[in-house]
Amino acid sequence: MKVIKKNSKNRLMRGAAWGLAICLIMSALGGCRKKTGPSEDGTGGESQTQVRSPIYGQNETQIGAMGRYGETKVQLPQNIEEQSFIQFIRGKNDRMELYTAERVPDTGTVLETFRYVYEDGSWQQDQDWAGNQAMKDLEISLTDIVFGMDGNYYAGGTDRDYSYHLFRLEGDGSVQELLKDEFKPKNGQEYGLVPPKFEVLEDGRTAVYDYREVVLYDASGKRLFAMAKDFSGDTRDSRGFCTNDEFVTVYEGEIVRYSLQDGTIVENMDYSEIQGSRETVKLLGDGSGGIYAVNEIGVSHSNKGGTLWEILIDGTLNHLAMRSLILRGFLEGDNRDFYGVFTGSGTTGMEMFHYEYDPDLETVPPLTLTVYSLKDNSTVRQAASLFQSEHPNVRVEVRTAVENGGTVTEEMIQGLNTELLSGKGADILILDGLPARSYIEKGILMDISDVVEAAEGSGEMLNNLLDGFKEKDEAMYQVPARAAFPLLIGEQEALQAYFSLETMANYQGEEPLMRITNYENLLREIAHLRHEELFDPESGVIERDNLVQYLETVKTIGDANGSKTIFSEEEGEKYFVSNYVLPNGILGSATEYDRGVCSSGIEYLDGYWELCVAAEVRNRHPESKFMTAGKIYLPSVMAGINSSAAHKEEAKQFIRCLLSYEVQKEDLSDGFPVNKRALQSWAETEREGFSVGVGYGDYSISAQWPGAEVRQEIMDMLKELTVPVTVDETVMKMIVEGSRNYYDNKETVQQAADGIMRKLSIYMTE
Repeated sequence: MKVIKKNSKNRLMRGAAWGLAICLIMSALGGCRKKTGPSEDGTGGESQTQVRSPIYGQNETQIGAMGRYGETKVQLPQNIEEQSFIQFIRGKNDRMELYTAERVPDTGTVLETFRYVYEDGSWQQDQDWAGNQAMKDLEISLTDIVFGMDGNYYAGGTDRDYSYHLFRLEGDGSVQELLKDEFKPKNGQEYGLVPPKFEVLEDGRTAVYDYREVVLYDASGKRLFAMAKDFSGDTRDSRGFCTNDEFVTVYEGEIVRYSLQDGTIVENMDYSEIQGSRETVKLLGDGSGGIYAVNEIGVSHSNKGGTLWEILIDGTLNHLAMRSLILRGFLEGDNRDFYGVFTGSGTTGMEMFHYEYDPDLETVPPLTLTVYSLKDNSTVRQAASLFQSEHPNVRVEVRTAVENGGTVTEEMIQGLNTELLSGKGADILILDGLPARSYIEKGILMDISDVVEAAEGSGEMLNNLLDGFKEKDEAMYQVPARAAFPLLIGEQEALQAYFSLETMANYQGEEPLMRITNYENLLREIAHLRHEELFDPESGVIERDNLVQYLETVKTIGDANGSKTIFSEEEGEKYFVSNYVLPNGILGSATEYDRGVCSSGIEYLDGYWELCVAAEVRNRHPESKFMTAGKIYLPSVMAGINSSAAHKEEAKQFIRCLLSYEVQKEDLSDGFPVNKRALQSWAETEREGFSVGVGYGDYSISAQWPGAEVRQEIMDMLKELTVPVTVDETVMKMIVEGSRNYYDNKETVQQAADGIMRKLSIYMTE
């Protein structure tokens, strides 16, 4: 909502010119974008320019005038708690309407649907809504409700055979089915299209969303043309909206406008600056040809024909950036305000928030707490959102070295190290992938034992996962917020082989001990599994004799299962293997054990989602068992405080937040909680109707959510783990690169070891 303040034209033009100058100066560092908000008279507002940091790749803010959007929670009807979300729309008379459903727990089939109408500042159930009975009579499980531009309501849903149907809801409670033949299965397919979204235009034309295109039909049901769109991988993805003349969506990484006269692209616009680290973005029109883009960055706006995005609402200051929530619906209010409906990872547990401009709020909170990590992390984002909601005077700025799966380079880490050694840098460091031991030795990290001891003393923490980071003098400089561990599956004889490098090398079974993979994965996997045997616990140094035995063990295992440094395309297809490398090397091999091509499987277990297939494999093989790899676990979201932090007390409070039940209870697919109560909550969580399937070649397996007994078994395992394993990535790269010729049979193990030790010696003395 960018407007011009009356009698301020010259001043604003000078401000715009200055902002443009900053953009030009900083263009080599990543571009610029503006934040604005409405003025008191509703005609304009001060702006602030954001520029990218060359090290962090995020935005540093130059604070402008007062005023920003605040967030308040909207009370929903009490009986809505167990209902699931269907749709949030503007309906008849432009009123806000919320549609929900009561579902069958096991199947998700809709039993009852409900309409709630927002009037006079509160939600009221529309007891007279005839749509519920109409769908029940037709035995349709409702998935979508639309109020068309033609003034009619439309409903879409699936029947018992999962075939989709689209209806116009008439005023007398009757229905008229539309596009009857368009959702039938095509030749060779079991199911037809279940569109994630549809829209109806003023003249009765209907836009039906498929995953990679949107098809426009005329009022009679005749197909007119299709318009391409990107598919995010989520079958609920419905990025886009229609006006009477245009269709706006995401295509080839840009926001594009299609003409609804002939389906041609009339405008495209880059939105990388406000894209965020997640694919999901909601697009909606502003009524004047402009676009709102809503995601974890916040609410951004662009005028029609514009090239600049204005961030109206900073998502990092509210629930828009909270990773545990999914934005289901977003609408503009009546007075430049907005409403958003969120759910948890499922469709139940709805929350609604109202975003309204407050000229008396500081544009940016007076205190900024910075958090730095190499890569984006959901638990950190979750903690940042929660912390800010509890500390409105603090802005938590999360900075990452790379975004959207980018590659971390040595230059990035060296640049960070230089900054930290000079007494600068972020307040809080997420140490995953960083040389934490070196930071401790150089005095970069602050002792946070008081924070950790207070958390442990509360009785809520899994102390076994925290105590491993105590130094000899009882100081603690880092603490994990999440943990994972390698889960072994197989018969007893094979599992016993994991007790040492020697027993792994000497294993003699009908099948190889481990699955085929590339040698780098194998090196990384065994470095983690046998970390205690390989690396000195104090310095992280590996002795030459240990290095030779390690390289030879990997070679023996690799010779047995056919591993290579690199696979051809033909080999990849034949052995179902790739050249993809994981940081810990644990590719997941329970299915390979199930196929009978190896004597054991290993899964990197960072949550109960990853347990589904492994539990089903064990069910198929009653002779097999689960086992941990000794007492080791893999900590993650390792947090420490910069000893030069400007806001040490606030940084400690953030660490407490990171370990709190409120953050830890959320399953964000980045590890088990280290909070005991949160872990218990995870173990008690049932996910009805959840299933997962894996298939390649002629092999397939399907699995359900693991039962309570096996969830408890895994929780008990986690409580017994006491040895944290963190492998120095620089050391690992030296070993991988230095051993390549040995695994390609171009040099001896002694030659490889000599070369690696020379590099390690230089590295350890730096």
